[in-house]
Amino acid sequence: PNRKLVTVAVLVFIIAASIPLYFRAQVNQGVQTNSVPPLYSYVPMGKFFYASPEDFAPPHQVDVYLIGWDGCHVALSDAWPLYIIMSEYGTLKYEFASSNPYRSFPNTSGLIFLNYTPYEPDEPVHFYFIYLYNEWLNATPNGTPIPKGALITVGAEELKHFLPTPLYNLVMHYEMDAMFYNTSKPIAILKGHIATVIIITGPNGTYMAFGPLYNITPLKNVKGAYIMENLYNEKAVPYIWQGVQAIENAIREAAGSTLNVSFV
Repeated sequence: PNRKLVTVAVLVFIIAASIPLYFRAQVNQGVQTNSVPPLYSYVPMGKFFYASPEDFAPPHQVDVYLIGWDGCHVALSDAWPLYIIMSEYGTLKYEFASSNPYRSFPNTSGLIFLNYTPYEPDEPVHFYFIYLYNEWLNATPNGTPIPKGALITVGAEELKHFLPTPLYNLVMHYEMDAMFYNTSKPIAILKGHIATVIIITGPNGTYMAFGPLYNITPLKNVKGAYIMENLYNEKAVPYIWQGVQAIENAIREAAGSTLNVSFV
């Protein structure tokens, strides 16, 4: 009887140990075929991936979301190409800012958006931005202190107020369950806070991107006013225009064949 129990225990252990391997194999296959990744999937850094077949935007519209924080090098640097693209669909108010000097990619020049107003209510592309933390990751943007260890909880609660519930659930899945390649912790756990992400959703599904969309090294210690003065000179800031191309491609993908989206 004891031998049988040992045999059963060994079999249970083998089956349990094989489950993560099975899911990992399924994940890798899913990424390659561009299918909807299952739970605990791996996602790329610095490029868009197909996050869901669901459309979370109103009919005949693509919605673009920037979720970030005031001192994040990703949110600040991705704001440059977003400004170029979204200025075609509305007016943007902003302020110049630099990334947190004590974290990765310090003093990266970028924009913090203050307001966005579409030119017309029926613009095919709409833009939303949500900033969860201040520059120092110890308070909300309006200065409410965040207790140590509560960044993820507070950030998640903030997101609940701004995102449609189904989209919030999808974002939190990728923040709390998915991992970057070559890492072993979920994205938000790895970062210690809700990570910056761009979301583009429309008739053809939802796309997301974590991490800078282009080489942001040239933005270190550069005045924001200088970048803005040269923003539309592709020869002066070609790296930013690589980000423009990436976002425009994702918007076209999300729009699909049912919505005509064009860029100047």
